[in-house]
Amino acid sequence: MNETLKIRWFYAISITYILFAVYGIYTEKYLVHVLPLLLVFAYLVLFKLESVLLILCFIVPFAIEFDDIGMGMGISIPDEPVVMLIMVLSIIRFVVDGNYDKRVFKHPISIWIVLNIVWYFITISTSEFPFVSLKFSLSRLWFIVVYYFLGVMLFRKINNIYTYLWLYAASLTIVILYTLYSHSLVGFTQETSYYISMPFYRAHGIYSAAIAFFIPFFLVQLFYSYKVKLNIVVVIILFALVSIFVVGVAYSYTRAAWLGILVSLFVSGLVILKISFNKQLLIALSGLVFFYVFQDQILHVLAKNKQDSAEGLERHFQSASNISTDASNTERINRWMSAINMWKERPVVGFGPGTYVFCYAPYQEARYRTKISTNFGNQGNSHSEYLNPLSEAGTFGALSLLVIIYLVLNNALLLFYKTHDYKLKVLLLSVFLAIIGYFVHGLFNHYSETTKIAPLLWGAFAMITAIDIYHKKDESN
Repeated sequence: MNETLKIRWFYAISITYILFAVYGIYTEKYLVHVLPLLLVFAYLVLFKLESVLLILCFIVPFAIEFDDIGMGMGISIPDEPVVMLIMVLSIIRFVVDGNYDKRVFKHPISIWIVLNIVWYFITISTSEFPFVSLKFSLSRLWFIVVYYFLGVMLFRKINNIYTYLWLYAASLTIVILYTLYSHSLVGFTQETSYYISMPFYRAHGIYSAAIAFFIPFFLVQLFYSYKVKLNIVVVIILFALVSIFVVGVAYSYTRAAWLGILVSLFVSGLVILKISFNKQLLIALSGLVFFYVFQDQILHVLAKNKQDSAEGLERHFQSASNISTDASNTERINRWMSAINMWKERPVVGFGPGTYVFCYAPYQEARYRTKISTNFGNQGNSHSEYLNPLSEAGTFGALSLLVIIYLVLNNALLLFYKTHDYKLKVLLLSVFLAIIGYFVHGLFNHYSETTKIAPLLWGAFAMITAIDIYHKKDESN
């Protein structure tokens, strides 16, 4: 931003404050005098946006969520109001000075994200609960604007990518240590694991998803530490962090997080073998076809597993394939089938963004219902990153998400194979595997719209876009 524009913004903000101050004195509404705090924040967003975004990333793990502040609305304090203000002020800033790089909007990932956003807003008009869908779509919009579109601008400096990830990891480490200490006081029981991460993470699944996101990142950094010449202190810190984060996942009692980590490690082997993402995708699709062809035999074998999720990590892992008596597993199948039944009824536009929880009850089938099913349909989402948009935003809502994921992962791997800069190569592989792990986790849970996961997921998408636009070099020779 040039000096002339800075002066204009200074006078505009000063005059605005004076007018509000006079109004507050005249009407005896002295709350207006807190406006200087907002003006300081506005100044920081307008002139120090990079610092604001990095600080925001650090405070997210410490933010506290409130489920109901009136009108059925929840909020996360302090990060969500900050995100809203950043979005509004940044849009005003870029409209006024026209300083946003238009190449970002022309990138295929951005194009499909915009199409996805537009489609979500279109489906508000056909929603079962338009007000709910409007709130949901707006909340999703400010996450995408701040963490993706502003994130791409932040990541024009490659060091900001590392700073962003390390700041979140640092505060998350503190939360993990606090949670483990609290958990130790009650004997690390599974029953308490569901809420022990509160008030910072309202569900153990969200908590474990955030932790699992970083484990591939740390492991890749360690694996290539000799290539990028990390000093011994950093290596020791990485070993310590891997240990803390693995223990954190273990005592979150979340099997999907482990599956995501294991699949990301398996994929890392395919990457080392220089197998392209399209071929990796073909392997995954072949697995799905195999499951479909032999589903009766596979389901028969799985049905023999009677081990419920229970105390002790070994029995907890054994219960992962129990689809006959484990309530957590069987209820997921119930939610998935409800989402599919909803999509069958409204395949084009779905029931409206954010409405699954209010609409799925009549679409449950008796054969899939469990002891924890409810006729009121008030127990959360579809437990799937893919079926939730399918039921709420129809075929295009889910398809556009799949295209975004494909473009992000394919771009990341193409850049990884092309670059000879080992530091950049390690960063790309770290982010690629973190995204892979999350979307495997996403087969069983749906957290991408939560305040804790959005900075990681949309931020990771922004990292790949920024590297593709600003940091790849012509290495054709």
